[in-house]
Amino acid sequence: MSTDQKPNARQPRAWRPDSLAASVVVLLAVTVLQRTVGFGRGILFCRWLSPEELGEWEMAYSFLLLAAPVVVLGLPGSFGRYLERYRQRGQLRAFLGRASVWTGLLTTLAIALLIAAAGQFSELIFGHPDDRGLMPILAVSLVAVILHHFLEALFAALRKFRIVSTMHFSQSFLFAAISLGLLLWWRSAAESIIIGYGLACLITAIGTLVWTRRDLAAVAAPGESPTHRSFWPPLVRFAIWVWVTNLLCHLFAVIDRYMLVHCSGLENAEALALVGHYHASRIVPLLFLSVADLLAGVVLPYLSHDWEAGHKERVAERLNLVLKFSALAMLAGGVAVMIVSPFLFRVAFEGRYDDGLAVLPATLTYCALYSLLLIAQTYLWCAERMKSGAIPLAVGLIVNIVLNFVLIPAWGLEGAVAATTLATGIALAVLYAINHHVGMKLEPGVLWLSLAPAAMCGGVWIGAIALITIAAVLPWSKTLLTKHEREMIGELLDESLSRARNLYQHRIVFASIRKRPRSGEST
Repeated sequence: MSTDQKPNARQPRAWRPDSLAASVVVLLAVTVLQRTVGFGRGILFCRWLSPEELGEWEMAYSFLLLAAPVVVLGLPGSFGRYLERYRQRGQLRAFLGRASVWTGLLTTLAIALLIAAAGQFSELIFGHPDDRGLMPILAVSLVAVILHHFLEALFAALRKFRIVSTMHFSQSFLFAAISLGLLLWWRSAAESIIIGYGLACLITAIGTLVWTRRDLAAVAAPGESPTHRSFWPPLVRFAIWVWVTNLLCHLFAVIDRYMLVHCSGLENAEALALVGHYHASRIVPLLFLSVADLLAGVVLPYLSHDWEAGHKERVAERLNLVLKFSALAMLAGGVAVMIVSPFLFRVAFEGRYDDGLAVLPATLTYCALYSLLLIAQTYLWCAERMKSGAIPLAVGLIVNIVLNFVLIPAWGLEGAVAATTLATGIALAVLYAINHHVGMKLEPGVLWLSLAPAAMCGGVWIGAIALITIAAVLPWSKTLLTKHEREMIGELLDESLSRARNLYQHRIVFASIRKRPRSGEST
């Protein structure tokens, strides 16, 4: 057993890292529950709020997600890389102490700036200075979000994914309960949702600290402290690069909404209403991103294992196959969503968001393309080329900004979604080129099937025709699926059928044992 696998003598048994299999199962189960709660919450937000109020909440939420990692300069993002190093050296308490102090100082400075320049931040976030009264609420919520993210990064670095999953589910459930309660019994406005989100993060963070305080104190037992000269330089270099990557990711994710508010040429209320319609169109497509993020996390350990074993060609083969079927799944899921979307928007959303329904096909398309980007990035992670992974996001962000400047004044919401769709497609193409340059052999079928989700831009019928055509051609095409990929699929199916058959036989044997008469019973 290697050193990092041996439990620390002072470390509680419950604090041994979770196994990979247990982590995947827990994360999958909690993700399903969390997204179910989030989907129901999103429907009620759309039913109970006007498009303008929903747009205000979307802008506030975008700001919180963007500001939280930016304020702390990416320091919690370095936990996954450096925490284990200092834990093994017996310096974890010093590491966490310095990281906590630094995070607290940066957060305090950010909150002071947010309150002191409330009018300017209100103009930046909402497009007008009249919402400066929301700034104290946003400031307190930002503190809660940073604390929540800090603890989430800490426990993920400790490989305690059961705690991370519990935090995710508790925050999602509390957010729904508190915000919906405030909307019903206090004020039907974005302010209620912002307060609910902040309180959910704060309660979850405090509850987690109370729940884990003794074990956390034990795992971070007192020890020697590293010198500041040896401690800060590598940590800051890594954290700054994480900060740059996070900034690019979050800017790419929110830039179109900010440009809708500031560059559409519409009155502020109309622009915020368009953001509200945009929010409604993204409720279901964002589920694609959640699944893709989870899938990337699941396949990465297997790809990393093959990479470390020297089987780099197998990494490319597996990733090609995953990308192909992910593209097909995104197309099939998008077609299904478009089929039920009229009911969702006209019944569940009470017909308030017709503009959101109009842009739903394009929203589905760029969420599907971005999902493929998240999965394809795993090759660069295996190759330890994280800097290269920021290039597609930077290119996509620049293209998105330029296209939004041109298309939003002319087409409004449709222009913003079209710009983001084109920018996401270009970012994916750049990533594929970088992967190929690094050494990944891209099958022609990956390129063709990655274009398949674009058929959703034509609506449900074009998407359905594309899906049926691909499904009919796929079993016979040597371009879409190689001979080796067919063999891999056959082996996987044989293994799955064998396991199912064995499980069925075990159940029959177990049932027959249970039916046997006990000693002394008549037959």
